[in-house]
Amino acid sequence: MISNLTIKTLGPASFMSRWAIIICMLISGNWFVFIPWKIEEIGLSKKNFGYILLLFGIGSIFSMQATNKLLIPKLGPHFLLPFGVIAFSVIIFLWVSTETALTFALMTVPVGFSFGVISPCAIVITVETEQATGQRLLPLHHSCFSIGSLLGVLIGGFFASLAFSPLYLFFALMLLGILYGLTCLIFSNTQRQIRPLQKFPFGIPSGDTLFLGAVAAISMATIGIILDWSALWLTRDIGLALALGGIGIFAFNSSEIVARMFGASLISRFGERGMGTSAMLLGCVSMAAATYSQSLATIVLGFAAFGFCSANFIPLVMGLAARRNPENASKIVSDITTVSFTGFLFGPPLVGLVAEYISITACMYMLAITWGLSALIMRPYFLKRGDIPILP
Repeated sequence: MISNLTIKTLGPASFMSRWAIIICMLISGNWFVFIPWKIEEIGLSKKNFGYILLLFGIGSIFSMQATNKLLIPKLGPHFLLPFGVIAFSVIIFLWVSTETALTFALMTVPVGFSFGVISPCAIVITVETEQATGQRLLPLHHSCFSIGSLLGVLIGGFFASLAFSPLYLFFALMLLGILYGLTCLIFSNTQRQIRPLQKFPFGIPSGDTLFLGAVAAISMATIGIILDWSALWLTRDIGLALALGGIGIFAFNSSEIVARMFGASLISRFGERGMGTSAMLLGCVSMAAATYSQSLATIVLGFAAFGFCSANFIPLVMGLAARRNPENASKIVSDITTVSFTGFLFGPPLVGLVAEYISITACMYMLAITWGLSALIMRPYFLKRGDIPILP
């Protein structure tokens, strides 16, 4: 049983974990903006850059596993998270500062490793807090990814129009990450009040975990497709101007933030099936209609509807996993996070192969269909409206 003192300290810890995600994605969002600048600066081909991104993903997956199985049980997520943010912000700055393609490639693995520490620690803290308080916090937790990414893209876009080196911006972001980490380490003592986490050995996750992780991986793959391919689809297949290429991502992320900020209320009002299945199907229809129409207004509305309706699907899947096995909730949710990241890693490259032989438009239809099938598969597992969530 978790003590009242622990419950009081879990709230601030969960708050700080959200800021860790926001800062991490803020830095990442700025990096997304300056990818073309870096590729041109070091003379890197798009093909080789794709291989480098694959290295980043593989490093992140290994790091997530090591964090889940070794570092969190030994050090605790509250102590480890600030160091993860500090390391990520410093290594990103060094990565962006490299002057040759070789050093850039070599630095990619440390970037992936540092990134892989942050998400597992933050998700464990959130699940611990959710179990201790009985509140739905996973939708709010996932909204921080969208908030940080959107802020990063907006800030990066603004500074990209100014005539000075992006290294100054990434230096400032590094200082922000260091300031956050030091603040947590100096003023937070929650890690001494959290119950000890069980040490989980390395191994293949259970069947339930693999099933839910596979569903989440499919969902993460489609999110990666939107982030990596929608701008190219809008400018090449649809024929929009380059300045409007990011409008799909903006509409998707903006509505996603709103849906996740009010995720707990929406789920309480419409039930898990309402938000996890019915809303998902509505979003898929909207995306398919936008793809078929190919008009700017319909595309913006379709992306916005898709972002709003699909925003709480992955938090619902993770909440379901925690509810089915509350004693091992932290381990299971962390494993699902790791498995789901494989979809984010391999989904966009797979789209590249399909798009080369067919078209990106066909991939957008596949995206809508895939989300719809995931929603139907998960329908029997989600709670109906009025059911009481089984939380400790």
